[in-house]
Amino acid sequence: MAKITLAQALKEKNRIAGQIRVLWEDIQQENSRREDESRAIDIRETLETIELYTEKLVELKTKIAIANTGHIGNIFRLEECKAKMAKLTGINTDETTVNMPGYGTNGKQILRNVVITQQEIRGMQGKLQSECNKLQDAIDDYNARTRIDFETPLP
Repeated sequence: MAKITLAQALKEKNRIAGQIRVLWEDIQQENSRREDESRAIDIRETLETIELYTEKLVELKTKIAIANTGHIGNIFRLEECKAKMAKLTGINTDETTVNMPGYGTNGKQILRNVVITQQEIRGMQGKLQSECNKLQDAIDDYNARTRIDFETPLP
């Protein structure tokens, strides 16, 4: 059995999942044909291949999860860091004046105000980006050093 890094395993996981998706698309496209048309694939053989790839994908995901238990906190922290960055991006910081229509001369101008300014948000995002970068570097280093046993089913 081959030893691969977690970084390689994550790429392989995506490759296998992508191949499974393609095979399902092939089956969906080729399953129903007119009797005078030939199929581009053997449907039953393709189903067997999907089953094999799925078993290998589950095996690989399990090995990745087990290997990641040592630094799962960093993974979760990075997810939350990225989520917070996205939420900060969506905060409205518009402080313009709004014209409120009224009857006759009763129209008003109302100033919009904010609690968190754009400058504060940029500062928070900068700190979060630094934290995300450190966490990602730690995860990348761990993934490059940590090895698991896995034999790919793909050619």
